[in-house]
Amino acid sequence: MPIELRRVPNLELLKVGRWDGLGGEFDITAEHLASAVEAHQAGVIRKAVIRLGHTGMGDASPALGYVDRLRLADGGMTLVGDLAGVPKAIATLIPRAWPDRSIEGLMEYEDPNTGRTWPFVLTALALIGATRPAVSTLRSLQDVAELYGLDVAAAQRGRSVSIAASAFHSPDDAARARAVQVARARRRRTNQTIGV
Repeated sequence: MPIELRRVPNLELLKVGRWDGLGGEFDITAEHLASAVEAHQAGVIRKAVIRLGHTGMGDASPALGYVDRLRLADGGMTLVGDLAGVPKAIATLIPRAWPDRSIEGLMEYEDPNTGRTWPFVLTALALIGATRPAVSTLRSLQDVAELYGLDVAAAQRGRSVSIAASAFHSPDDAARARAVQVARARRRRTNQTIGV
């Protein structure tokens, strides 16, 4: 049985700014974004793969498609691309289960074939759900689903939020801390081994 693949077009991937990522703070300039597009078009490295989360299953993590048609928007201030070759089941779940995304890339990448140093190349795109993305100003995939009239968006009647707010933002730290405690207690209760 052939696998049906989908394309999710015109997604914001990265914006110019200072962001607090997994490795600490980093600055993204218009030059970095232009470099990512040029490197993508030149085929310097393989197209950035799409995966679930950053840390997941390591090298056993499946590629759930790839990022295609990288381009600039907003006067060169935003990197935009399409998610291509995404299995239909995953594409259907993305707006609900993984409404946010987070890029992975290499700064000052030296091409071993040419010796050219690229200010930035895009290597992967992590789909994230519960984790808050570092780049807080991108449109959520929930918003994009509504824009294109996908069934998932039509079935979802909650409020759509931008990627900055698509991860849960509590009005106060005490409420967030309580929610984390409740979630932790539930995990402990359901993950206990009986009869060992």
